[in-house]
Amino acid sequence: MEYNSESMINESTSPAPLSISKTSVSYLTETGKWSKFLSIIGFVFTGLVVLIGIFAGSIMPSMTEGQMRHMPFGPGIIFGVVYIGMGLLYFFPTLYLFRFSQKLKIALSNKDNDALDTAFSNQKSLYKFYGIIMILVISLYVLIGLFALLAVFI
Repeated sequence: MEYNSESMINESTSPAPLSISKTSVSYLTETGKWSKFLSIIGFVFTGLVVLIGIFAGSIMPSMTEGQMRHMPFGPGIIFGVVYIGMGLLYFFPTLYLFRFSQKLKIALSNKDNDALDTAFSNQKSLYKFYGIIMILVISLYVLIGLFALLAVFI
């Protein structure tokens, strides 16, 4: 079967009425509710992680003993920067999830194709973000494994 790229472009750009079965609407409605709940919890935890990172500089010095007190950058500052970075990193997928839930609710209640497109665009961005993070983590594991093998043979 041969595909004509011109006909595919015309089909994708022409507006079509939103046509989703009642079963799919119920699944998407439930998905929207759960994604809103998870995004709100994600925002709360992101805020807590950032707050822990901010206050780590004052809490950690009293908890550390010995050689760690004499580090040029104290463990509290290092701990704080890591936690603030983790909070900022977690903020973006949570934001994509929240936007997905909001736009999905609007799309389903108003039968709005543009809102549905925006909702799925945010969902795509969420999965893309997680995919990139997974690639980075797997790459880091491979590098650690290579350095470990190199250390064994040297």
